[in-house]
Amino acid sequence: MNRIALALGLLLTSMLSHGENDIWNSLFRDKLNEANSGNSEAQYDVGTMYQNGRGVQADRNKALEWYRKAAAQNHPRAVSRLNLMEENATRFDRTFSQAEKGDRESLYDLGNMYMMGVGADIDYISAIKAFEQSANQGYDKAAYKLGLIYYEGTGVRSNPTEAFKWFGIAAEHDFPAAQYYLGRMYGEGKGTRRNNTLALQWLGKAVDGGFDQARVEIINVTENLNMEKAAARTRAAPKPEVGAAADVMEVPKVVVEVTNSKQSASTAPAKNTVKQQKKPRATSRQYQIEDLMLGAWSRDSSPVPYLPSAINNCRTEDNRIVCYSEDQTSKSGNNVVRFKTKAIIENFSNDGSFSVTYRNLVIEANPATGTDVAATDGNSAQAPQVKTGWGSPHTLECSFKNGETLSCLKNNTHAFLLTSPRTLAVGK
Repeated sequence: MNRIALALGLLLTSMLSHGENDIWNSLFRDKLNEANSGNSEAQYDVGTMYQNGRGVQADRNKALEWYRKAAAQNHPRAVSRLNLMEENATRFDRTFSQAEKGDRESLYDLGNMYMMGVGADIDYISAIKAFEQSANQGYDKAAYKLGLIYYEGTGVRSNPTEAFKWFGIAAEHDFPAAQYYLGRMYGEGKGTRRNNTLALQWLGKAVDGGFDQARVEIINVTENLNMEKAAARTRAAPKPEVGAAADVMEVPKVVVEVTNSKQSASTAPAKNTVKQQKKPRATSRQYQIEDLMLGAWSRDSSPVPYLPSAINNCRTEDNRIVCYSEDQTSKSGNNVVRFKTKAIIENFSNDGSFSVTYRNLVIEANPATGTDVAATDGNSAQAPQVKTGWGSPHTLECSFKNGETLSCLKNNTHAFLLTSPRTLAVGK
């Protein structure tokens, strides 16, 4: 891999835009000096940077100029790129001519060419205009594309209300991909009020239309709906009368001895070894499921998705806790993966231990941002697919060290500590 290709690969994954621009600017200056001295490889690299707008303002004509210089020296990739760009320029002119006549499919194709920089410089405003003209003639692909642009904020500021509108138009005409996104928006409460029932209806229609990705989203919405129903049951449960014995979940308790403000786990009642001059202080602490629920558990200062934490929604069921996390993202190869975590916390014992079984639900995986237009000139290759759905389960065996710390062993191989900033003090 040559130097420019390596730089492209590294820099496209960078999330530090300011530093990225500085590096690209410096790289462009170096390459331009080499290109001006007649180096064909550098001339080709400068052409790609002009085409992508990396380190310099995007300029298709300048890109063609440098490709021609490199091609004149028989640089093979420059010859190939030059031929592709000239073919696409001819295709763009033909498409533009048909679009001017009001042909809705040509308008849609023109919008895509502007979006991808195929045969012309990238122009998001012109792309949106072409898509709108096509959609207003009833072309559902264009309406869906507008929904996607506003949903993701591609070239414009993200606008959930506009996205919901355009997805809705296409969805009503039985466009499965639009039905999927409309269902997602109902489930997320984006661009509209959250409604899991309508979310499931539209996602079901997407599945019926062959959009299999919606199956995983149905699982996600169903899990959220179950959490909502459990919370509603808790709110609707009658309150015990004053003086009456309340129905309390029978929960194993852990007795923790307190000595000189230090806590250590014990299964026997503790004796107070500290003399008090005034009001006697409690000498032991009994931990219950509620104590685990109250903790904002974290690992290395990051919320954990398999215990009650800042990114989790949890409920109690019989003698266990069920948690379902908010959206999480991670990088896998060239994909950004969106997933959630479901955890079952149970088997509470008198020695302060309990078990956790959790697994991740991969909802979707999309290519990382930073498309290199010059690499394909619009002929994009498919990125490796990440499998959606439930992943393999993981197990944790945990026990209280004190009110703020848990000691856990993952899959019987990896030990670590979890902490909570919330102090579960006696009498709290």
